[in-house]
Amino acid sequence: MSLLDGAEAVLFDLDDTLLDYSTARDAGIRAWVAEVDAARHAGDAVRVWRELEEHHFRRYSAGEVSFDEQRRDRLRAFWPHLGRAADDELDRAFGAYFAHTEAAWAPVPGAVETVRSLSERLPVGVLTNGNAELQARKLLRLGIPDVPLFASSELPAPKPDVRAYEAACTELGVTPARTVMVGDDLTNDVEGAMLAGLRAVWFRRGPDGGAPAPVISDLRELLT
Repeated sequence: MSLLDGAEAVLFDLDDTLLDYSTARDAGIRAWVAEVDAARHAGDAVRVWRELEEHHFRRYSAGEVSFDEQRRDRLRAFWPHLGRAADDELDRAFGAYFAHTEAAWAPVPGAVETVRSLSERLPVGVLTNGNAELQARKLLRLGIPDVPLFASSELPAPKPDVRAYEAACTELGVTPARTVMVGDDLTNDVEGAMLAGLRAVWFRRGPDGGAPAPVISDLRELLT
């Protein structure tokens, strides 16, 4: 039986589901740290940056700070790790890091093929936590800019709030019960979606660990 049997629409997460964001981010921080301090060990810098990104993006998602401010706060916290005082030109510094990250953006294997194929059969959208302008740039890089984008910066609330999934389903003209959410994040893309009445498929490239929903390791499994 197909994972999409009975589905009338599919929603995909973006980062680390369609776009290999983590690989690009890690490459970006390594390249940027090498520019700032060639003697610095990049491996430890990557770990610290990941932790800071998770913390401060969570603050942005909760509405505590703006998208740009969470970026600046990340850098303020990261500079001491490089043994430096905070740079006054935070936006410039973040732009230098981000240029390396953007250059490394690439699709998850099978992602573009899967989205394009499914789009010929039923409505397909992207539901993502993040800034709409930035996320649209990622879809453009992937070569799927015409897929409807539902970004938390323009939604009533971010995932896993049920209002995020409901808003996306409404825009696609389908009911949550007939919609499948596909993503890598257990909380945002599986548990939250199921709580909102959607079916979910967990995209996970490792052991499922007793998942509450079907697990796939290759997005092309959705086509069978």
